[in-house]
Amino acid sequence: MADARRLRNLQMAFREAAYARYVAGNSVSLVGNWMQRTATGWLAWDLTGSSAWLGIVAFADLFPALLIGPVGGVLADRHDRRLLMLAFQSAMFAVAILLWLAAGAGMLGIHLLLVLTTLHGVLVGLNQPARLSLIPQLVRGDLIGPAIAINSMVFNGARFIGPAIAGLIIASFGTSWAFFVNALTYIPFLLALSTIRPIPDERHATRAPFLTQIAEGIRYVFDNQGIRGLFVLIVAGALLIRPLGELLPALADGVHGMGAAGLAMLSASLGLGAILGGLAVATMESEPGIPALLRWLTGAALAAIAVALAPNFALSLLFTALAGICLVGSGVNAQTMMQLAVPGELRGRVMSLFGITFRAAPAIGALALGALADAIGIRFALLCGAVAFMILPILRHGGLRRLIGR
Repeated sequence: MADARRLRNLQMAFREAAYARYVAGNSVSLVGNWMQRTATGWLAWDLTGSSAWLGIVAFADLFPALLIGPVGGVLADRHDRRLLMLAFQSAMFAVAILLWLAAGAGMLGIHLLLVLTTLHGVLVGLNQPARLSLIPQLVRGDLIGPAIAINSMVFNGARFIGPAIAGLIIASFGTSWAFFVNALTYIPFLLALSTIRPIPDERHATRAPFLTQIAEGIRYVFDNQGIRGLFVLIVAGALLIRPLGELLPALADGVHGMGAAGLAMLSASLGLGAILGGLAVATMESEPGIPALLRWLTGAALAAIAVALAPNFALSLLFTALAGICLVGSGVNAQTMMQLAVPGELRGRVMSLFGITFRAAPAIGALALGALADAIGIRFALLCGAVAFMILPILRHGGLRRLIGR
């Protein structure tokens, strides 16, 4: 009964025309975004054969959010979020075209790749707070929860579906074609953003300095015990488990000797798991919460351990799919809790901090695990990350409950 009611609420959200257009365009764009990340990762591996360079390129794309994300959060709370997204998405479209042209002309060396990837990361850091906080302005009040859940599934599912598609394109046609398809994916979202009209929310005009407003968002997170505990779990999972996706090229080629075809299959496996994880959250879990998030992250850690220990490629595919299921389950759960808990006047700033953890923490993890993989091998590096998550003191002896005040 509860599952049927949950599905009806999800269907009702799609009857809101502006929201339906937004989700359709956003889905395509996010898949393209993660296609680009896979293509840049594979090109970095192909050019250098180094797990450390894989980590550096991932770091360049994700880490700028740590520096620029809070600025994007203030902009999202001060200005029209739709217009901000139109501006930043147009700039990201231009970067995507440059990547395609440079790759097609054979001019995309590792240093130019690093520059363009960093520029893309800066733009994403500015854009993401508006992207994450616009959803409640696209549906009526009683549908905000289901709308956020759908957007969370899209946001987290694209993280794994995009790499699956990119892997297939790279294996079949080459890296430049993956960049070309990514550039095309910006068009539907730009068209959608140009036609929707968001509902005004409860934000208040302010002339407070940028740094003051950034501090308000950070203070809210640290003063709210539930939000603080949620962030701790998100950061731990992002640092120690999520880099699995960034390091798939090293696993596919360096361990199993399967080249681009192996990357395509592993990415597809992760993508299939993402789809199944999204369906599981939509149909089986009644309410998001800290205990559910902890279960999903523990499952992801166990799956990553299994990937690291898998004796053959077939089992690696299976365990990678299980990791995809659990990672998407954890991401949807965390984002839905965050969106529902934060007031509208702070949503842009708090979601910018969420975006930082979602993007910058895996970058730091990929950088560290990539360097570790060059020293001790990719299997042991993945194993170290997952085991470290499992034995964190915060997850033992009631530490999490004490942290969040429960």
